[in-house]
This record gives sequence, structure tokens and C-alpha cells, in this order.
Amino acid sequence: MSKSVSELANLIFAYYPKLRKMYRNLVSIKDIPLSLTQLTCLYIINENDELSMSELASDLCMSNQQLTKVVDALVEFEMVERVCDEKNRRKFYASIAPKGRELLQSLKEEVDKKLGYVLRKKSDDELDKLYSAMEFIASYFGYKSTTE
Repeated sequence: MSKSVSELANLIFAYYPKLRKMYRNLVSIKDIPLSLTQLTCLYIINENDELSMSELASDLCMSNQQLTKVVDALVEFEMVERVCDEKNRRKFYASIAPKGRELLQSLKEEVDKKLGYVLRKKSDDELDKLYSAMEFIASYFGYKSTTE
């Protein structure tokens, strides 16, 4: 490897705050004060029909106790539903509610529009390079493209 792990870490530290800020600017949640953690949780639940609380906690790299607060807020906002396991009444699953699915769809439309504006002056070649780079990073961290 021509670059050191330390140089990679420095690059991540340098761009992550800017990436987070850009994402936050692209996603405006006007009526519901969702945090990025809650929004990420909602997205993960939506991508999976239903997840146990333990699976969800693992995906978010947080404890079950921390996750409970996140899911409680999403349930309160009617974005997520808790479903009790019929075989083990102590086990719960998180499932996306219609209101949560609608919110994610409207946010995706908003991001599409705003990102189109932000990238409007970029050439097709630049956009292709950006897409390839982001797709590579996403695949490295386990994202499987739906276009494959």
C-alpha cells in the first residue's frame, strides 16, 4: 500500500465532518426533530422488513439500552412499530410504519433535488468518478448495489 493507515485515518477525519454537514444540509426535517442516529435507524429498519432489537443495535454499533431510547422516539413519532415475537414474548422486532416509509421517501426526493442543484456544474466525467468512488467506499463497508 502506497499510503499508510495513518494517512487514511487523517483523510477520514478530514472529510467526515464535511460529509456529515453536507448530508445534514441535504436532509431537512422540518416537523419532526429526528437526530442523524434516529434517521439512520429508520433507514436500516426500512431496508430490512423487521429486525430484532439486538440485530438493530449491532448494525448501529450501540448497546440495547442506547437503542431503546432511539426506537422509543421513533415509535412516539409513529415512524416505527414494535412487534412482539409470537414464540418469545420478551423478544421484540422493529418494523417500519407507513409514516416512517413516507418520511424516507420524501427525504429521498428532497436529497435528489438538492444534490442535483449542488452538482449541477459538474461534468459527466466528474459525476461518474464521484459515483464510482462512493460506490467503492459503500461496498467496502458492506453495501450491496441494487444495480448489480
